[in-house]
Amino acid sequence: WFDLAYSNTFQKLDSNLYFSAGIRLELYQNSNLHNPGVPYSAQGIGYWFVKAGYKGLRITGGNFYGQIGTGIIFRAYEDRTIGIDNALLGIKLEYDVKDYLRVIAFTGAQKYRFQLYNPIIKGINVESNFNIGEKANFVPGIGAVNRTLDEENINLIVSTIETYTPEERFVPKYNVYLFSAYNTFNYNNFSWYVEGATKTKETIRNNTNQFIARNGYVFYTSANYSLKGLGFDAVFKRTKDFSFRTSPNESLVRGMVSYIPQTARQNSLRLLSRYNAATQELEENALSTNITYSPNSKATFDFNFSNITDFNNELLYREGYGDVRYKISKQWQLQTGLQYFEYNQKFYEREAWTVDSRNIVGFTPFAELLWKINRKHSLRMEYQMLFSDEDFGSWVYALLEYEMAPWFSVAVSDMWNYKPNPIREPEPLHFYNIYAAFDIKQTRLSVAYVKQVEGIVCTGGICRYEPAFSGVRFNIITSF
Repeated sequence: WFDLAYSNTFQKLDSNLYFSAGIRLELYQNSNLHNPGVPYSAQGIGYWFVKAGYKGLRITGGNFYGQIGTGIIFRAYEDRTIGIDNALLGIKLEYDVKDYLRVIAFTGAQKYRFQLYNPIIKGINVESNFNIGEKANFVPGIGAVNRTLDEENINLIVSTIETYTPEERFVPKYNVYLFSAYNTFNYNNFSWYVEGATKTKETIRNNTNQFIARNGYVFYTSANYSLKGLGFDAVFKRTKDFSFRTSPNESLVRGMVSYIPQTARQNSLRLLSRYNAATQELEENALSTNITYSPNSKATFDFNFSNITDFNNELLYREGYGDVRYKISKQWQLQTGLQYFEYNQKFYEREAWTVDSRNIVGFTPFAELLWKINRKHSLRMEYQMLFSDEDFGSWVYALLEYEMAPWFSVAVSDMWNYKPNPIREPEPLHFYNIYAAFDIKQTRLSVAYVKQVEGIVCTGGICRYEPAFSGVRFNIITSF
């Protein structure tokens, strides 16, 4: 087969009359979406549901998504950019007891492409919403989840444990139970969220991929405060042995039931997002703060600091970030800033390309200039540089994008490691990208030639390795 030809196709139909129903057809042809570098071909019904309701009760049968709190003990969601679709197939009940009290209960099996994982997942969530006076508001909630392993998964775990030394062996359990309590408190311009989650002892994998029996917990809290022209928020998270999937036999992004929120800043610019901190399930202390200041309608300053360590205070990731967005005139807008980071590549990627196994340390200045030529035409320019002696070395990135609203845009870019690290790459390399998109009413067509460097791609704290890629990508999205 032609090694550069692949496609991912989805068609979803929803109806909403006296009841609602939906179905999604999926086709994968030599797709690298789920496991980059390993082509996958299949087609079928990837998602379907029927939903009916009477007064405060709603019943869903088929596939469904949802989460409890921030998703620490349960989150069924879809992120197609990294091949995640962990909807449950089963029954979900939602009942509004009062205007301020909702109960949700569900049971089902998690889907895997066009199949199902065997373990059964059950859960319940109770959430309320009430005011105290005119300024204070509370949104408390509690949740519980149970997962029951099947005989096949238990036998696989037992056969692995039997290869361990007598001191390392243990008896795995069929059931694990998870509990979560959370609350959002709002008062005037202040908001505070706190969540604590715990799970009973179960089989998980340690950093050397060996089965161990552990209970676990997560403590997560965030607070933000805003005034006119000023905003401040902070996040803290502590995680201990909170790996939870449909089965301990699954790893990476397969079979994820728990979603632990990311703490580090989610960068979107190409070079700034090259080194990102994946959420850690076994051991993590994470802190992030952000300040936004707008002294007037023309200028906005943004400052962010993130720090992530293990329980021995070994640095895993640190980032300092600052930018300023300035409206030069009605036609011209400028954003410029600087990122500093320290990235423990040996820990996150289990590789040590860095010199003397040191952390990757880098500075990334960047600038973006937008020229609104008139109401329909605009030109956007990006320029970024990454200065580092480790991994691939130093990079420069440039992009030029022209847009003719509302129906056409085209962009060209180049990412070049002009000063490579000879340990990793002896010669400078160019990675070009040419992109064009067309919008015709509700339909958007895009085509791009992409040359992509290998590396880690992260979305919302979930990261995966993607190999180098070169080829053409075509997308079409439409709605009726």
